[in-house]
Formats: sequence, C-alpha cells, structure tokens
Amino acid sequence: MVRIMRKYLVIIALVLGSLNVMGQFGVSGGASVLKGFGTTAKPFIGMHIGGELPRNDQNSLYARISFYARQKESITNSTFVQTADLTGFQTISYVNSMNYTILEGGNRYYVGNGYDSGFGGYGGANLLLAFNSIKRTYGDYDQVLYSLPSTEMPKGSIFNLGFGLGGGVKYTFAGIGTMYFDANFAYLITSTASNATASSVVNTLYAPLLFSFNIGFRKDFF
Repeated sequence: MVRIMRKYLVIIALVLGSLNVMGQFGVSGGASVLKGFGTTAKPFIGMHIGGELPRNDQNSLYARISFYARQKESITNSTFVQTADLTGFQTISYVNSMNYTILEGGNRYYVGNGYDSGFGGYGGANLLLAFNSIKRTYGDYDQVLYSLPSTEMPKGSIFNLGFGLGGGVKYTFAGIGTMYFDANFAYLITSTASNATASSVVNTLYAPLLFSFNIGFRKDFF
C-alpha cells in the first residue's frame, strides 16, 4: 500500500507541478471515510494523498487519490460446484466484498485568510474516476472433486465517471503546514461493470451517490 501511495503521489506532483514549475506546491495526506447512499454497507474507511497548486491566495488546482479498504456484504449468498463429469453437485456459500479507489481533481476557492495563512474555508467542484474491485470468498468444499462452473466469476470490477461538490475548513500554522477537514458529495454519472459478479453488489455495497469526509495535513513547498 505504501508503495502504491508513493507512485500516485509522484504522478500527482508531476502533473500539477508541470503547470507551474517555479510556483508554490502543496502535498497532503490523511484519513478518509466514504458512505454510499441507499446501501446496506457500513462506511468505508481509507486514506488519501494529494497535491495542490495555488494560482493565487483565493484559488487553486488540486488532485487527490483515495484508497478505501475492502468491505464484505452483510448477507450470505449461495452457488454450486460440480464434478468434472457434471454428474455431482454441491451447494456452497459465498460472500461478496468490494473496495473503492477514487481519483479526483478540480478547482478550490478560498475565503477568509486564503490558501496559505491562518483560518479559512474553501469549496469547489471536481471531476472523478472511481474504481471498484469485487471479490467473492467461498465456503469450504473439496477442490479436488469439485470446481466452480464456468459461469461463476470469482472477481469483477466497476469503472465509474462522475462529478462532485465539496467544501471544508483549514488552519495554516506559519512555517509548519496546514490542517484541514472537508466533506464531498459525488454523483457517478456512468458506471461499467465487467461481469455479473460486479453487477451483483449494487444496492448492497455499491451506490452511485457518495458522501465522504477527509481530515489531513498539507505541507507546502516553494
């Protein structure tokens, strides 16, 4: 996980830094919580890293990637396994699980003391890409005698494109960095499931309406 975070942080830094090589640049990271509307799932817990490039003291460009840990469904499902000659069958149970990886970017507008001093508020719109990885964990069965049918897919994925609105508050400690807290509402306008396994988690783990909270620390470099 640390290696993945470092890779994405380098990408974010290169993209935003290329817009203004000589300018101020902020690197941020912290904890995140995400909840989908209309699902039975508990909130997803995760972390985020990001970069921010101020255009001036009232406006900035930002990018953030968030990783949310895998969560299991609260219900148990069933399928069957079969022998090689298709004469024997056995019913087994399985539980779906899913995670979120979200990449977002957009504009932020600051009020109060602005981007890099004192207390202030901020808000703005963003575009986002969301990726869901779905996995099925099966109950025990004799894997020598039985196997899953070809129609049973143990893994799947969902690719999403959406937009969101967000806002938060921050306090900048001179010469140290900035503590921040923000909340974001996102709507996934398109979603593409790779197979039936991915589609099966809709309304239990997956939802197109997302609400997230983030708390973290930003360090600026000049």
